[in-house]
Amino acid sequence: MNTITIVLIAIGSIIATIVIINILTISGSKKKTVSQVEILADELDRQRKDNLHLKQKLRQINSMDNIFFASVIRLTSRLKAGDIAREITGLIANYLDAREVAVLLSDVAGKRLAIVDQRGLSEDWIPKLVYEIHDKGKQGKIGLCFEKKLPIGRREFTVSGIKEPYEVFYPDICYPLFFQNKKFGVIAITRKEDLDERERNLLGVVSAIAGVAFNNTRSFEDITLTAHTDPLTKLYNIGYFRGHLDEELSRAKRFRHTVSVSIIDLDNFKTYNDTFGHQEGDRLLIQLSQIFTKHFDKTDTIARYGGDEFIVMCPETKKQETARVVSKLLHDLEMYDFVSGQESVKVTFSAGVSSFPEDGANVSELIKSADNALYEAKGAGRNTVRVFRRQIDKI
Repeated sequence: MNTITIVLIAIGSIIATIVIINILTISGSKKKTVSQVEILADELDRQRKDNLHLKQKLRQINSMDNIFFASVIRLTSRLKAGDIAREITGLIANYLDAREVAVLLSDVAGKRLAIVDQRGLSEDWIPKLVYEIHDKGKQGKIGLCFEKKLPIGRREFTVSGIKEPYEVFYPDICYPLFFQNKKFGVIAITRKEDLDERERNLLGVVSAIAGVAFNNTRSFEDITLTAHTDPLTKLYNIGYFRGHLDEELSRAKRFRHTVSVSIIDLDNFKTYNDTFGHQEGDRLLIQLSQIFTKHFDKTDTIARYGGDEFIVMCPETKKQETARVVSKLLHDLEMYDFVSGQESVKVTFSAGVSSFPEDGANVSELIKSADNALYEAKGAGRNTVRVFRRQIDKI
């Protein structure tokens, strides 16, 4: 083998080695590129899945927000306290996942709070859950929240040193319902978990808007009261009375209690008018209306039935008790001298009493039964009170 041949073989070996090295390098580079592509693809796929999950969450949040704002809009459109309360309980129970929700409103005097609508509580306990605003023993979180016009949770309640009056309902947090200086009631809820900041803000929005809604309701009631009031005596008229009696009967059916109705008819009022004139007759009706209002409880409803007739509704009162109250009124009238000109006049009346459910299942039946009892009182010589008794047909 000559020198040239050896050189050529060496050069060939070098070239072959370079080629092999290049091939191996290119191959490794391809493998690395493929590996990076796969990693990038996996990351993009993961991000895509995360984006889909976020989109679903956003849709869910948007959907819940739409429900929330739709409920809020409905809330502001209600003109009855009961309807507003139902919107509140439904909204909070669904949107804030509350285990128990109660909306309580105060009485006219602002002394007591009672449940108007609720979710999750026992129906048997609802009439018993009454909170006294100024009685520390019966105030609880609910009464304290109403009194202070501030949200009251566990921490604030513990500091106050007050105890819950009822073991069956121990609210986690209460929010007041008010508008400016007018206080209406309280929202009370219980939950498995504490409210986060966003949920507290939402509950604050609901309570604030509900306060405006209740204020609008009161304003509407003030306007409608004029339409429902007898212009002479300032008592309710019979149209309002019938509607209110119908509402009370629905409540009585729900809670299984009685409602009594009494019709009062002045004796010989036509003679009084003929003797002293219609102006004096109107003055007498006004005086009697004021006496009746003071005699009956605030929970009772008195209306002018028409002419010289009055009608009274006594919730949660049996007819025997209502007849006793009306009889006492008749007796007390003997102490009054109704002066007309130079003469003193004594006034008497006849009255009939009926009660739900014994004497009627609806407004018309109950009033008819009281009217029949009144007819008996007149037949007995007037100046007396009779309760309705069903006649048993003779066989």
